[in-house]
Order: sequence, then structure tokens, then C-alpha cells
Amino acid sequence: MTLEATSIWFGIIVLFGGLGMFIYGMVLMNEGLQLAAGDRLRKMLETFTKTRYRGLAAGTGVTALIQSSSATTVMLVGFVNAGLMTFTQSLGVILGADIGTTITAQIVAFNVILYLSFPCIGAGLLLYMVGNRRVIKYSGEVLLGFGLLFLGMEIMKGAMAPLKSSGTFESWITTLGSNWFLGLLLGVIITSIVQSSSATTAMVVAMGSTGVLSLGGADPLRIAIPIILGCNIGTCITAWIASIGTSLPAKRVAWAHYLFKISAVVLVLPFLAWYPTLVRWVSDALGAGPDNIGRQVAWAHTIFNVLLALLWLPFVPQFAALVKKIKKGTEPEIMRDPLFLDPRIFHSPAIAIEMARKEITRMGHITLDMLKMSLGFLQKLERGGKKQLMEMESIVDGLAFSITEYLSKLSQEPLTDEQSDQLVGFMHAVNDIERIGDHAENIMYLAVNKMESGGDFTPSANLELEEITTTVTEMYTGIIDAFANLDQEAAQHFQNLEHMVDELASDFRGNHLKRLNRGECDGTVGVIYLDTLSNLERVGDLANNVGHVTTGELEKL
Repeated sequence: MTLEATSIWFGIIVLFGGLGMFIYGMVLMNEGLQLAAGDRLRKMLETFTKTRYRGLAAGTGVTALIQSSSATTVMLVGFVNAGLMTFTQSLGVILGADIGTTITAQIVAFNVILYLSFPCIGAGLLLYMVGNRRVIKYSGEVLLGFGLLFLGMEIMKGAMAPLKSSGTFESWITTLGSNWFLGLLLGVIITSIVQSSSATTAMVVAMGSTGVLSLGGADPLRIAIPIILGCNIGTCITAWIASIGTSLPAKRVAWAHYLFKISAVVLVLPFLAWYPTLVRWVSDALGAGPDNIGRQVAWAHTIFNVLLALLWLPFVPQFAALVKKIKKGTEPEIMRDPLFLDPRIFHSPAIAIEMARKEITRMGHITLDMLKMSLGFLQKLERGGKKQLMEMESIVDGLAFSITEYLSKLSQEPLTDEQSDQLVGFMHAVNDIERIGDHAENIMYLAVNKMESGGDFTPSANLELEEITTTVTEMYTGIIDAFANLDQEAAQHFQNLEHMVDELASDFRGNHLKRLNRGECDGTVGVIYLDTLSNLERVGDLANNVGHVTTGELEKL
């Protein structure tokens, strides 16, 4: 059973349709796997990276499942940016991801994919429609994606049929066969556009399987290999885009991906005349006949990435040092995990409580930075600022969980009544500080909405916002410092500002409603302004609660 276009122009339309179906199938597979087992996949990448070899295995395994090295490297950029792994740890995973992504080409190179596509689409759709459990439902989405990927591949093969009789295309193929640089450049450009080396490789496999690359007696591998090398460089653009606005270590991940690929291409180019011979030898040894050009193209892709891993894996530390010299800068140390909590000191509750105070103070300073950052976004939303603030929110959530768990275990130790009250107060403080982080995130989203609306606050609204912002940040800063220093007098002083915050919010709300009635400001931006006041007023209430913990007035919480 075959699907073939009947003319060149119709073939071009069919090719784009098949490519779209292929990429959409990959997206569905990726999405289904992320939803069905995303947490486990992410945990696998986070956990199995202690050595470069385990990182290689983890990168290969995860990418073979989600069928996209771009998705894996984007995850790595996020992990390194969040401090879940170091830049050096990510390098082994990148090399593994480059091997894992070649599995797609190996699958599509078989001639039975059309017979597999329709059963996969049917079974996948059935599971997705009737599945009442998350794993079953999204496993169906994975199967559906596989089926569409296979069908898209077969459609691309059919689109190539008219090209065999095209003299113009035969001349173009001859030019490509005599100029490796054009092939390399073509691979880079196409893959940078579609952002998937698997998609580009699939098109080349389709051209090889249908005999298009053999027009005019050309050697198909001499045409295909430069394109494959180019697509290996082009696929790095996704991680580069994802790294915009991230931390320096995360940017280095994107740089490392490019340098890995470019260095391997540079080393392969002098041996380009012998590379097809190696590919044919490997392909023959693993059961593909000499006429199976599609399988040979797939092996060219796999061999390149295996050689890349063999080349650089032993020298990962040296490569990391090289990237740091190229992409210079001070690497900020991101501390996600608690710094002061140590269960081994539970036998000294006074010390353990003091360590908890230090950790809560650190958490408070992070949320204070979040609040200042989000309020600044109302004036100017910085590139990458949203992502950075969301990472800080993730850190705060993790600290809140760790501190609460620590305090719960400490409460089981023999404590005095005063120490028990302190623990109860600390748990309230952790909850209130975590909620202040949530309000900072809310203000950040309000800033995004303001920017997207294209409107702005009136000059008088800006002045009012500056006044209440100054008061809230002064109050919260003072209370966090008072909590850290056990300064009850200072805590009471800054708690007095809470009434001022409430009065300012009430007065400014009334002023703003008058401006709205007079038509002085846009309604959409007006709602954003009122929501900002509400969030700031709530921050004042929560900061006041932390003040009560500092003064020991738990009955007022």
C-alpha cells in the first residue's frame, strides 16, 4: 500500500502536509508522555545525573521516549536555571539526548510504518476517548501521536514520487552531490525553521527510500550526510531560544549544545569521503541491505551522535571549563534546598528552633525580593523576569514544605511550653510568608496583563501606587528583620504601618473609582490597578501576622 502524489506542485503541498502531520504526531507523543509520566521523566533527569555516564543513559532513555532532543534540552535549560542540576551535570544528558533522538529516524526508516500507523491511530483514539484514568488516557495520546508520525512519514514518501521525473530536481541533486557545504547549510536552515532534527531526518529518509537521492546516478549518502550533519547543528536553536532571559548557567547549556555539534561536524568533515563507507558497513552488519537507503540515512544520523558522545564524554569537565571561558561571567549560586535545617540537632531543641528561624528569614527575604521585582514589572516588564520570578516562587514553595516538615518532626521532641508556642508561631509564619510569595506572583501576572493591554496608569494613580508600595515594602522589610533579630519592639513599630496600608488602599480605591467615572483611565487598566491595591493590602495583613509571631501574640493570628 502506497500514497503517491501525481504532480510536482501537488507533491510540494503533500510534503508540507506530511511534515505537519509528522511534527504534530511528535508533539502529541511528547505531550502524552509528559502528562502520563512527566513527573517521573523529570525526576529521572534530576536524579540520574550524578555521573556523566548516568547522565548519558538518562538523556538517551528520556529522549528515546519523548522522541525529541529539543524537548530534553529545553528541560535541561529549565533545570539548570532553577538550580536543580549544575551546568556540568547537564552535559552528559545532552550527549545522551543527541543519541536518543536518532531513534525516531530508525523507526521511520522501516517500510512497515504505514501498516502500523492506522492501528496506532485507532487504538490511541479509543484509549484517549474512553480512558477514565490519567495514565490510560494519555497513553492513548502517545499511541495516537505515534500513528500520526508514521502516517506523516508515509505521506512525505508519497510526495517525493513526482520528483523522480523532474529534470530540474535531478540537476539540483547533482549540485548537492558535488557541494557538501550547500547540503550542510540546507540542513541547518530547514532544522532551524522546523526546530526538529527528527523532522528533517525523516524528510531525508523519505527521499532516500523513494530513490530521489539517487537521481542521475548520484551517491545518495554523499547527498544525505551533509544535510544530516547540518540538521544536527540546526536542532540546537530550540535550546538557545529557551535560554533567552535565563541565568548564566542555563545559557551555557545552550552554548554547550551548539559547541558539541559544531565540533563534531568539524571533525567529521575531513573524513566525509570515507563516512558513507562506514555507514554502509554498519548498516549491512545490522541487517539492512545495500539498497535500503532509508536505513542507511538513519544510521548516518545515529553513528554521528554516538561518535559525538564517545568523543566528548571522557572530557566533560574540560569541555565545561572551555564553555565557561567562551561564555564568561560570574555564575550565581542558586540555593533551592534549606541551608540551616539539620535533623541531627533535634536533641538540642533551642538550636534547632534557631536554625528554623534562620531558614524562615531566608524564605522571607526571597519573597521580599519577589515583591519588589513584581512591583517593578508594573512600570517595566523585563525580559525573562516572569520566568525568574516563577523560579523564585518554586523555591519558596519547596522551602515552605521542607520547613513545615522539619518543624513537625521537631514538635515530637521533648519541648518546653515556650518552645512549643514558638513552633506553632513558626508554622503560621511559614504559611503567611509563602502566601506573600503568591501575592507577588499575582502582581507579576497583573503586570503582564497591563503590558498586553497596551494601557498605562494615570500619573495620579502611579503616584498613589508608589506611596502604598513604599509603605508595604518598608513594613515587610522591617518585620522580616525584626523576626530575624527577635526584636519585638521593632516588630510592633512596623506593625503600626498595617493600618496605614489599609487606609491608603481604601482612599486610593475611592480616588480611582472617581477617575473611572470621569473617564480619565481605561477600564481594563483600572481593574488591574484595583487588583494590585488588593494584593498589596493583603501583603500588609500577612506581614502583620508575621509581626504577631515575632511579638508572641499568637492569639491575634
